[in-house]
Amino acid sequence: MKHDWMIRALEDLQTYAKANHLPALAAHLDEAKLLAFTETASRTFEIELRPAEDLREKVANHA
Repeated sequence: MKHDWMIRALEDLQTYAKANHLPALAAHLDEAKLLAFTETASRTFEIELRPAEDLREKVANHA
């Protein structure tokens, strides 16, 4: 997979977050890894993924 470097980078960031007592960031990075796996796999099978509107609102309101 040509996106392996991205997954490894997210894992490194998550390891750092856990080691430095940043649990919310570590949890979000776990979600980011799952999204990265899902999205890169979907491109292999040419599946289009689009974020749900309520997810965009949650992300916008969380910041």
